[in-house]
Amino acid sequence: MVVPLDIALGLSQLPFKISVAMMLDIAKRSVNAHSYEELQRSYKEDWNIEISDDQLRLVTNYIGKLVYDDDCLRKDNALDHFKRRKNSGKRKSGVLYIEMDGAMLNTRKSENGSTWKENKLGLVFSSKNIRNFKSESGQEYHKILSREYISYIGNADTFKEHLYAMALRNGLEEHEKIVVVSDGAAWIKSFLTTYCSELDAIQILDYTHLKENIFKFANACIRGGKKAKTAWGTKMKELVKAGKISEALKMAEPYKDFKREGIPNIYTYLDNNKECIDYPAYVTKGYFIGSGAIESGNRSTMQERLKLPGMRWDVETAQYVLSAKMKYDSGLWDSYVVPLVYKHFGLRPPY
Repeated sequence: MVVPLDIALGLSQLPFKISVAMMLDIAKRSVNAHSYEELQRSYKEDWNIEISDDQLRLVTNYIGKLVYDDDCLRKDNALDHFKRRKNSGKRKSGVLYIEMDGAMLNTRKSENGSTWKENKLGLVFSSKNIRNFKSESGQEYHKILSREYISYIGNADTFKEHLYAMALRNGLEEHEKIVVVSDGAAWIKSFLTTYCSELDAIQILDYTHLKENIFKFANACIRGGKKAKTAWGTKMKELVKAGKISEALKMAEPYKDFKREGIPNIYTYLDNNKECIDYPAYVTKGYFIGSGAIESGNRSTMQERLKLPGMRWDVETAQYVLSAKMKYDSGLWDSYVVPLVYKHFGLRPPY
């Protein structure tokens, strides 16, 4: 009796007629490659396997959609929990950091005269997973041992729902303190008031963003040469870092009517965020005051894969690639993606 090879290997009922392990290998490599063409060459050179870039794209989108759909399901379950949540009475400890930011990617569809669309990135990590070290010279530094990312290309409200679900599974309600570090955008502030209102939570305005805005404002507004602009910006920065907010506001007040597109007015910026810039108190408590983790995450998770020269994306497929890549960059590929995909096909994972 002659049996077709794909039936004998159990591939006939699988999409693309390749094994689940091969689909997962393609998706994992794809989300970390610079392009599908690069991955196509890699398979040819390393394994002498011919796979078209279209096939690689289809497989990656298939796996990415499974991950994205499951993210949506977990988001819906988290929202059900949010509606009926109550104090668990568990002993709380540690600090849960939540950071979020946006970055643009180029799409194939024009909206409001532009093909650029914002991807919103969220990051959660616990103080329990931070290790502090000292170099041989005595300089202190830290390393985040475990973190989780979530990405969403769409409206802020839906992104915040995904972010809440991720924070919940990372112990949102089990941590003693919730610290949200961000650039102060209005949509970010509303996350705190909506999802953390019953928790001990604070928002910190990212000090790096603040410094950048101070000097951007000084260069645009302060009269005189470079020295005068730098001196004004340096003094303003030092006042804010020292917690002398009243003095900083007084210094900025003569320029409170200054307006220029793309340049935040520092008086308004400080006044709107004065509850989020008590840096001396934050440093004393050991909190991070910068969002370097989310800034570097934007580069490594999104920009290095979806924002290379000449790239344009369908929003849907970009979302699928990002959803899969978030799990890889969060260290969850083997523990989450692999079991999810095998379960989808009614199979047991190989480990």
